Amino acid sequence: MRFFDFNVNSSAVIIVLILYGFVLVFTIVRILLDTNSTPKTLAYILLVALFPVLGVLFFYAFGGDYRHVKITAHRYKEAVALTRAFNKENKDNTSALLKEYENDLMQYKDLVKFIYKHSHENLNFNDYHLLENGENKFPEVLKELEKAKSFIHIEYYAWENDVRGNQIKEVLLKKAKEGVKVRVLVDAFASRGIEKNIVKELNEGGAEVHPFIKIIFTRLASRTNHRDHRKIIIIDGVVGFVGGINVSDRYDNSIDTGLYWRDTHVKIMGESVNNLQRHFIICWNAADQTKNLTFKKELFPNFPETNINKEKELAQIVAGGPLDNISNIMLTYFKIFTLATQKLYITNPYFVPNSSILNALKQAAITGVDVRILVPKKSDSALVGATTNFYFKELLEVGVKIYLYEKGFIHAKTLVADSYVSVVGTANMDLRSFDLNFEIMSVIYGNKFAAEMERNFLSDLENSELLNYADWMKQSNWTFLKFATARLISSFL
Repeated sequence: MRFFDFNVNSSAVIIVLILYGFVLVFTIVRILLDTNSTPKTLAYILLVALFPVLGVLFFYAFGGDYRHVKITAHRYKEAVALTRAFNKENKDNTSALLKEYENDLMQYKDLVKFIYKHSHENLNFNDYHLLENGENKFPEVLKELEKAKSFIHIEYYAWENDVRGNQIKEVLLKKAKEGVKVRVLVDAFASRGIEKNIVKELNEGGAEVHPFIKIIFTRLASRTNHRDHRKIIIIDGVVGFVGGINVSDRYDNSIDTGLYWRDTHVKIMGESVNNLQRHFIICWNAADQTKNLTFKKELFPNFPETNINKEKELAQIVAGGPLDNISNIMLTYFKIFTLATQKLYITNPYFVPNSSILNALKQAAITGVDVRILVPKKSDSALVGATTNFYFKELLEVGVKIYLYEKGFIHAKTLVADSYVSVVGTANMDLRSFDLNFEIMSVIYGNKFAAEMERNFLSDLENSELLNYADWMKQSNWTFLKFATARLISSFL
């Protein structure tokens, strides 16, 4: 009888092993087909090989690349096609402006051409206003929201149920009651805390609020991989806001939250607001399959013809997301780094560069560019902080200056190159922002705005520690092993 039991159990084990073999092979095929990043591909294959069951479960829970996910992908591509049609129908001054301001743009005319040809983003004149921290951003946002006459479009990653979150909710309810069309997109994961109160009140008060990608189990859903990390506000098509500041009290240092928070946003008045609008409509149509927004003229007001005006800044909007074939965000960063000849001042809270970005920065430093990178001394993620530290050694070796912000937490995603090109946006310098998140940023050309950006950067350095290569290398091998291990794990981020 025991011998019979042994055969039955052995047969069951063999069947289970065969079935798991099929699952394992299928999973590896999925990893190879769905994961574009070579380090991430190798990391996932290693994971499922070393941890047979847990590795497979981890991949399907967090690693699936849903670049072609059902209706969302279809709607997104459909909207991109509509965008291109819209661009053909409307006046495009990019070629004329490139020719007229070729000398002013210097070597960065190649950046303009790259963004224009690859991302279909026009070059426009705009008024840009730099907003440092939430204490400067939120009053300006509330003031402009009060002026709305026709529509308000908002797309935000994180919205919290706190003082600033409710202030914005109240003004939106007021404007909706006045007949202003209020449309709001939020990231279902990061803004899950307002679903039962602020979202409910806004929907009941006449606004339309949708999660960009619906998720059922917020803590386990695999599609949290594809987060809407943008922070956009568009008012009547004439005023726009974009940058790193979420709707939360912690970004506002006039409200005591226990930690100084350093971040950067911009207010835009000009034709680039139309570009923000186009990207909002793309995401709105992907999120709401019942009420399509078309590119009707009332959503895109005409701006007066702009002649030579040195007071305004030329700018382009660059957007990226996991449904794009290649990373617009990463390639724009890369292009700026390779074009710089004098200075690169970079601020980013999550610095986990891929090999292209890392090599571009090293190349710039080796050829004499003054490359300075500012990151938080203490990250809000221990894993990201340790991973960032892994890259310091090879950057310091080639002369890159690395500063650790000590006053509080620095969350700004900014860049200024050669005192001429500036970037303010939502994108971190990591694999998630390059490949997984929906991101957006403004690329601004001009000495006036760049000078203001440089002043802010140098001011932040006064509250930072400059790393010394010799001191950095005195750390133990155990410490460097922790950094290297974190870097391996970061491939799953």
